[in-house]
Amino acid sequence: MRLVWILALALILSVVVLPVSAEEFNATVNITGGSEAGQSCVSAKSCYDLDTITVQPNTVITWTNIDNTAHTVTSGSPSENNTGAIFDSDMIGPSGTYSFIFISSGTYDYFCSIHPWMTGEVIVTSALATNSSSNSVTTPEFGPLVIMVFVVSVFVTIFLTKNRLIFRF
Repeated sequence: MRLVWILALALILSVVVLPVSAEEFNATVNITGGSEAGQSCVSAKSCYDLDTITVQPNTVITWTNIDNTAHTVTSGSPSENNTGAIFDSDMIGPSGTYSFIFISSGTYDYFCSIHPWMTGEVIVTSALATNSSSNSVTTPEFGPLVIMVFVVSVFVTIFLTKNRLIFRF
């Protein structure tokens, strides 16, 4: 009887605790070449290869500078007094990268403090609310954990059925 309770506890833990352990996702944004040349990239929306990106919580976004001059990735907008409060890359040289993990849902504006016309936006939404636009990165909510929960559930059900064990309170 003790084994039944241990298996039941294991099943409950696999359903409750494991999905809480956050799976991490990755996305990349390129700082495009020629962005420093002028504000023409603003109207063309080409300062970043994705000027708006939608991801789910626990996504690591890596900005890669494919330009031939230094840039920054600074949270906020140039007109705010509190820029860089959430993230600030400092200078990213040519071919350099900067990564930040977005944990909480929300909209995060960012810009290059050297070239303030270069702006972008990260939208972090729950997995159920992500849209399927071409600028979105979508990932499954539980991923491979669903398979493990299913397998454990099948084994517990087989064990309980085979041994005709009934929970008695």
